[in-house]
Amino acid sequence: MDRHSIRSIILVCLAGVSSGCQSYEPRPLDPHRTLNSVDRARLHPGHNNEMRASKDRRLPFVSNVSLAQAAAWMKLYSPDLKETIAAYETAYARAQVKTPLPNPSLEVGPEFGFGSGVEVNPVVPFGSLGITIPLGDRLARRDNLNSARAEVLRVGGLASLRELYLELRRRYLRLAIAHKVQGLRTEITAAARQSVSQARHLVEAGQATALDVALFELEGGRSQAQLLQAKAASARSRAELAALVGVGAAHFAQLPDNSLTLEVKSDLNLEGLKRLLTDNHPELARLRARYEEAECSLRLEIAEQYPDLKIGPSLAGDSGDHKTVLGLALGIELPLFDQNQQAIAEASQKREEIRMRYEAAANRALAEVERSFAALQLAKERRKILRDTILPSAKKSIDLARRSMAAGSADALRLLDAERSFRQVKIEALAANLAEREAWIDLEMSVGKPLVRIPGELDIARVPQKLRAAQASTGGHKK
Repeated sequence: MDRHSIRSIILVCLAGVSSGCQSYEPRPLDPHRTLNSVDRARLHPGHNNEMRASKDRRLPFVSNVSLAQAAAWMKLYSPDLKETIAAYETAYARAQVKTPLPNPSLEVGPEFGFGSGVEVNPVVPFGSLGITIPLGDRLARRDNLNSARAEVLRVGGLASLRELYLELRRRYLRLAIAHKVQGLRTEITAAARQSVSQARHLVEAGQATALDVALFELEGGRSQAQLLQAKAASARSRAELAALVGVGAAHFAQLPDNSLTLEVKSDLNLEGLKRLLTDNHPELARLRARYEEAECSLRLEIAEQYPDLKIGPSLAGDSGDHKTVLGLALGIELPLFDQNQQAIAEASQKREEIRMRYEAAANRALAEVERSFAALQLAKERRKILRDTILPSAKKSIDLARRSMAAGSADALRLLDAERSFRQVKIEALAANLAEREAWIDLEMSVGKPLVRIPGELDIARVPQKLRAAQASTGGHKK
């Protein structure tokens, strides 16, 4: 075997190796195009194909968006959900590729002979091939760990979807309440204007003074300022809901009339809510997946104790002689001192750490269920008192004050005070309504699942297809 033969062997081996390697494919990020695409999707969700075909940005907005429609948009456009799914797909892509066997090694080169005894073949080639054969099951354990890591992110994605949906319900109800408050403030402002007009008529009739009119005008100005505050709160609620869903805020300018309707189950009790935690609480689900990952990590570190068998056939000439020598070397590392003790100890303790974190999370979840359940009972009682007792009483007071003012038996200050009280009670009644719904959402989030039904309710089990892929055929060395 001469130098040309050695070079040919090297070139053939390099060609074979390079043929199995992947090449880089550039995919540059176009910031302007990306921004425009996201803007179109936010302005016209569901109309992307029409937008691309017509280049028309004046397609109509969707009005009276139901909770189901908002949830469907959220699954498509939510930036938080997109990031979660992207992270899972990265881990899933790795888990889909089996852990390869160790690469063989090839060594070739010349041997030079010196001295008076070398009359033929002063330069002879030699070559050796090193092959590593795993004796343990570390390849299978590595595949299992990759699958477990992908499953952690998949479960995290499902937990995030559940949390986002519950938060969507909260923001949707907040916006519905904000719209109600804005409508009530509009009615109050109109009523204040009417009171000013009535006061002026009373002045003309000699039953009120210019000072009384000034007080009513001042109250009307305050009502207008509070209406602007209500509009700002409504705009803020729309922006918060739109940011969660991932579409333009203008789509939530109007909501269906039944947006605040809640269908409440009457059989809810504290013990039953606690039993729901295991199957529904997002953080507990995440920790269970991480515990399985820790189990797989520990199994891998234990498998790493066992060394690999190394086989090294070699072929060489004999300098100074017409002879070829074939050799075969077998090697194995003796695990006398390094038996991967440090990594095994750390992985074992990591598993116990996650077990303790699960117990701590369960403790906190139980405490939160108890707190939110008690808060809900108080919110329901407060809303009932305002609706059934205080609001009717305030309504009677203002009706009496108006009749007395018209009859000349009461002054304007008393009517003004009655109107202020009535308006404040109406606002407090709406706030109590919101507080009760917020308490329901807090209880739902502490449990991890919807407990009351809103019209157009989403079936939370219908998750994105990418997150339903689960553990389908990840890896290959299953044991």
